Amino acid sequence: IIPLACRVAVVTAWKEKNTTIQAALDAVMSTDLFKTAQSHCQAEIEMYNRASGVVCLLDKESGYDYEFTYNSFWGSDDGYYFDGDYDLATMFPQTANFTKIGDFAPCLADCYTGLGNGCDLYKSQGWMTNYGKVPTSEYCDMHWAAIDNGYNAIKLCAAQAVANPSIDNTQEEGKIKEDIVSAFQIVQATEGECAYKYCNKPVADAIESTICPNASPTSGSSSNNVRLFHSGVSPMGLGVVMTWLLAARNIFYF
Repeated sequence: IIPLACRVAVVTAWKEKNTTIQAALDAVMSTDLFKTAQSHCQAEIEMYNRASGVVCLLDKESGYDYEFTYNSFWGSDDGYYFDGDYDLATMFPQTANFTKIGDFAPCLADCYTGLGNGCDLYKSQGWMTNYGKVPTSEYCDMHWAAIDNGYNAIKLCAAQAVANPSIDNTQEEGKIKEDIVSAFQIVQATEGECAYKYCNKPVADAIESTICPNASPTSGSSSNNVRLFHSGVSPMGLGVVMTWLLAARNIFYF
């Protein structure tokens, strides 16, 4: 109840500001396409909200002693990062209403810490002003990966519900719906594995040894993670990864 109250208070305070960002997201949320995804993905949205409530409470209990909160790292203290419905709405312009894959980072943990190359694309685009400024201890202690896991779960679910590639899509990997769904499955798996490499190495090693039996133990960065993404993962291997991630998430993050 307390994490829920923390999250709701932040989101409510943001909504009272009536910002242009909120108006734009509200417009997305009024569409039939959004409502279809929202209805289909209630479990994932609830998981996201539960995670953001925990992060909100941890921020508060720490006395905001760290340089960044989750929201401020991403460039805003606004509350939509603590609301699964609003964050779902942000995915529609990013993916052109789920007609394409859009940009992604194979390892968001590397965006925070700067210790691996799983966030090189976002870094090269120049907009991530706080890239690499978060100590690993803060990233793990404040459970930021839980929100990221929730975000990826919502995005995958929404793609399964409403993805419809445009006939003029220029992305090589987004010609059919299955391409978009598969891409988001792999991003979810690689980002989850990468988070465990930083914060729960035994789980990461178990995942790595399951899908890559000859791989060396993980080092705490995402080099193996990026290799996994670009080398391709079989459906069976991906299923094993997701089973590990879901089981470990229940133990570690919540």
